[in-house]
Amino acid sequence: MTPMPPEELGEKLRKKRSRALAQAVVTAFTERLKEEAAKQGGFLSQRHIDELNIEFQAKSDQLTGVFEQALVDAAREQEELKWHAIKRPAFDRLMVKRFEHLFLHRGANGIAHGTVSRRLLPGFFLALHMMMGPQERERYHWRSDAAVERIMQGRIPVDWDLIDRDEQVHDIVLDAQYTIAMHFDDLSRRLDWFINITNAHLAPPAHKDAGDANWELSPKALTVLLNSLLADLSTAVNDDAAWHRLAERHQGADRAKLIAILDQMH
Repeated sequence: MTPMPPEELGEKLRKKRSRALAQAVVTAFTERLKEEAAKQGGFLSQRHIDELNIEFQAKSDQLTGVFEQALVDAAREQEELKWHAIKRPAFDRLMVKRFEHLFLHRGANGIAHGTVSRRLLPGFFLALHMMMGPQERERYHWRSDAAVERIMQGRIPVDWDLIDRDEQVHDIVLDAQYTIAMHFDDLSRRLDWFINITNAHLAPPAHKDAGDANWELSPKALTVLLNSLLADLSTAVNDDAAWHRLAERHQGADRAKLIAILDQMH
């Protein structure tokens, strides 16, 4: 099955949302007209229609909020589509999957949620790759690509949830998380380094008035991100069987030291 191009998928989502909004408005008006007509014996005079028009106009602020939220949701969807349209390596996607729930977004209730902006991704990947080094980074990319090919067998689009449930992929993720975590022995120094790298390479905002136009990575936000990024490792290090399996792949792994590194991030 050929994946739908991002532009076509975006248009489909916009039409679906517009149709839902239009149907909601028409249904609300129709029900109100029926209700008023029933009160008047099945007929509406010009006066009644004028009165209803005043009532509908009074609801304009409420409808404006609904439409505004729809536009915000549409803009967010476009950003997400843009991310998924980029042919990122499988390893990069697996890493981002650990903390993508932290991305800034506006919920259905109109309240802003999230901790980090997608603008951090270029700097995040740069910092990650600098910590790993070219050979280690290449090894993780090769292992991740091979796993995706084995699981999907050429099927598209890639089902990242299915990929993430694979045992070998879980080992790849844990190995990468272990490599990353061991760089945070001196937490304060590494946090400063990571923040400087990331903020120096932020992607430009979608527009000058975007909600994250002035966003920068802070120590608090980075700590939240790291806890999500390394969550699988935190679980494994506290499980004897999982730790034994991980330690077999990392000779000389110090469990107590790793626990101390992870604990100081909380």
